[in-house]
Amino acid sequence: MKKYILSFAITLFGIMFTGCDDAEYKVIDNSVYLSDAAGSAKSTTLTMNKGIDINVNVRLAKAVDKNIEVEIKLNPSLLDPYNKANDSEYYPVPDFQLPAEAKVTIPAGEIGAVYTIRVEDFETGGKQYALGVELGNVIAGGIEKSVSQSKFIYLLSKPLNVSVPVLNGKSGKITVAPETNWGITTTQWSLECWARMSAYSINNQAIFNTGSSDHEIYIRFGDANKPYNYLQIKTLGGQVQTPSDLVANTWYHWAFVYDGTTLTIYRNGKQDVKFDPPAPKGGAVRFDLLQMISSGSYFKDQCAMSQVRLWKTAISQTQIQNNMYFSVNPKNPELIGFWPMDEGDGSEFADITGNGHTATAATGVVQRWEHNIRFDQQ
Repeated sequence: MKKYILSFAITLFGIMFTGCDDAEYKVIDNSVYLSDAAGSAKSTTLTMNKGIDINVNVRLAKAVDKNIEVEIKLNPSLLDPYNKANDSEYYPVPDFQLPAEAKVTIPAGEIGAVYTIRVEDFETGGKQYALGVELGNVIAGGIEKSVSQSKFIYLLSKPLNVSVPVLNGKSGKITVAPETNWGITTTQWSLECWARMSAYSINNQAIFNTGSSDHEIYIRFGDANKPYNYLQIKTLGGQVQTPSDLVANTWYHWAFVYDGTTLTIYRNGKQDVKFDPPAPKGGAVRFDLLQMISSGSYFKDQCAMSQVRLWKTAISQTQIQNNMYFSVNPKNPELIGFWPMDEGDGSEFADITGNGHTATAATGVVQRWEHNIRFDQQ
């Protein structure tokens, strides 16, 4: 069963906008602005049980002797340029509006006031949401609105809080439907997951085996050289491995990204190692199958695994960092398969893209389930 914490990670990023308004070219004695937009990008995390109050701070450059009234508006169009600039996929909060004629009043003699936006909890369906907020017209007081500090985006995300299976490969492996002959050809690909090993006591503990006989992608912990606490990928006639510094019982986020020429391994959102496979440079890669925990009797240790995502594109480091701790839109057309592996019991793992790549563990592979795992708190 899926378990999401009833909390929002609210990341606040200031969006700087410039314009050709004449006001930008004359001395302005005073202005009204959003304080969150006054500096460089900022972030904060707010935790709640049944909703969240977003405090929009509206300020003056200096106090005046009369009330200042200014409109507060939602502007969903702010999200499009933000998504393009940040490799993100935020959507406007569904079915959400401010009250009619929403405004804030800064009393005479005061420097600022707060307008509180209440957002009740809602089911995200794996998507990430945001509110674009801006100052509207100055209704009363005669103070000009700052052009560059009047717009702001509040990003709302629910950190993953999930059940995870603890796996062992001695009695079998996880196979993904169909077991062979996918025939999916792409010039780029990416594969992500969270994984935690109980130990690195033996070589060739393979977490993924995919591709095809002539487009091998084989990812394992340990090869011939001790100690075996490193991750290695073999693909397209070459191989590369991380340093031997992995720590048992520690969660790692892994992302393997092939852009058609270079294969890069990211660990916890940071570039670890990369290399250029011998062939085919700039050529297509064919996926015919996907297996997990697939090295049989060699897989003696236990591996907890979660959030397996297979893409037919080279995702960026920004995307990796943005989405490590959160779900992604399962209907993203670039996904070949997305297995949250958060069912909470059983030995079958749904592909939530709708592409039909259900994963099934052989008898004895799932050792147990652990619950309420928060990767952002590891």
